[in-house]
This record gives sequence, C-alpha cells and structure tokens, in this order.
Amino acid sequence: MKKILLTLCVGLLTLAVQAQEHMTFKGVSMGCNITTFVSQLKAKGFTVNYEADNGVILEGDFAGKSNCKVYVLPTKQSKMVWKVAVKFPEQSSWYSIKSEYRTFKDSYTEKYGKPESYEFFSSPYEEGDGYEMTAIRVEKCNYVSFYTTEMGPITLEIHKDKCVQVSYEDSINSAIKSKEKEASVEEDI
Repeated sequence: MKKILLTLCVGLLTLAVQAQEHMTFKGVSMGCNITTFVSQLKAKGFTVNYEADNGVILEGDFAGKSNCKVYVLPTKQSKMVWKVAVKFPEQSSWYSIKSEYRTFKDSYTEKYGKPESYEFFSSPYEEGDGYEMTAIRVEKCNYVSFYTTEMGPITLEIHKDKCVQVSYEDSINSAIKSKEKEASVEEDI
C-alpha cells in the first residue's frame, strides 16, 4: 500500500510541477528522465564514458572547453535528472586554475547576476605559499560561487580534482528527489 501511495504522490508531484520551468543544460531541459536527457546530449556530440543506476558520465565540449566530464544524476525511483555537474580538464598550476575560475565567474556573473562567493584558503595554507595545488587536493582551498536562478541553483567552484567544476540543480526535480528519499526512509522505518 505504501508503494502505491508513494508512486501516486510522485506522479502527482511530477504533474503539478510540469507547468513550471526546468533548468536547461546545453539547451536540453532537465525536465525529463535520464535516458531521454543523455540521448539528447549524445545528439549534441557528447559520448558516454560510464553508465550506472545512480548516474551517467559523458565527455564532450562545454563553454569553449574540450574534454569536459559531464555527470548526470537522476532521482532514485523516477529517474528524473535533478543535477548536472561539469568538470573542466585538470589544471597543473594554481595560476591557471584560478584564471579559469575567474573567467567563468565573470561569465556566469554577467548572465546570472552577482553570486554569493567564498574565496579563501584554510590553515595552514594561504595564497602565495607555493602549496596552493596541495591545498586544493586536500580540500583546504575554498573557492566557490553560488548563483540563484528561478529554475535552481548553479554552483561554480575549484574542485579537489584540480579543476573547475560547475553544477546545475533543477529545483523541481530536486523536490522530487527529496520526496522519494523521504518516502524511502519512511518505508524502511
């Protein structure tokens, strides 16, 4: 009975939010299931590197950069795309990664407005000490900007994999993800 009720609730939630706008990535709406979304990205030149129940990793060009990794994450039950993250190619120096971060931050700020940003190193590291890349790897470099849009948040950051990463979250499908998780927890307990 709980599974039927969960399925009904998720279905009604999906219908209720379809009238709202979904986040887009490369012109593809995130308001679809992962199979359709990945198929549309493949049509735009992306290739699939890895596929599993919990997501798909593709590779292709994004924002003028080649060989980007694109992570597509679906909700657990309905398989709706709730998040897409892009990792740009790994950088070998602090100045190149910081420059790339600043360039993308300027572009995103121009399009989405001023972000909430945090840009600092945690002790014992500091900019100019020559250990910035080590700080990135051990997650002591905190360079992140949060953009708020009507369709969901966008996060730009320097990632621990020594690259710049941008993430798009669809607020409608994030709500579905949360409902599915709550229902799963309730069913277990």
